[in-house]
Amino acid sequence: MSEEELISKKQLLRLAQISYGTLYRWKRMNLIPESWFIHRATATGQATYFPRTKILTRIDRIKELKNELSVEQMQELFSANVKSFKIPLKDFKEIDIVSKLSITAFCSVYPMKDMLDFNDVFGMYVVDNLMKQSGIYLEDAKQVLRLLCKYLSVEASKDYQLLLLKKLGVPMTVLVRGEDDILLEDNTEVIACANLVEFEEALKDQLIA
Repeated sequence: MSEEELISKKQLLRLAQISYGTLYRWKRMNLIPESWFIHRATATGQATYFPRTKILTRIDRIKELKNELSVEQMQELFSANVKSFKIPLKDFKEIDIVSKLSITAFCSVYPMKDMLDFNDVFGMYVVDNLMKQSGIYLEDAKQVLRLLCKYLSVEASKDYQLLLLKKLGVPMTVLVRGEDDILLEDNTEVIACANLVEFEEALKDQLIA
């Protein structure tokens, strides 16, 4: 890592407007990774540096969430391991990862669910992006959510392309393994497409940013 990508501890505390004690408290709470504390020899001894973009982004995220989520929930968000990720629906609504319309679609399909796991959030994240990028409607989003949540409840792999099709106005959602070709009948239109692996990585990046 080059010097241009690093920020000194003194600069960090000034730019982020936090104290030395706060920085190291967040480290002890595992909200900031130990590996981001980079120790370098200087003319006067040793100084601590950080990856500039990562640390500033993380601190901004902690500030945004600390009044909305518990320490344990933030630790889950910032963990690279999302298998044990759990968050109450009411708390998820406050962290601005997906639109209200995506949450409405999910609640319509699963009205009794008040505790979300990673796959629940993933399903909303996928339909949220499809609504923004491809302009799919609420009913289409609900169909995608049903298929995703049913599939992900029994299958861990996300090595699939999700296709939202319409034939003569009737919507249909399918999952296609990896990059395999798919041949469509006449009068069948691809309305939206999502690479689930890419969406999973993008969501993880957003959760632990």
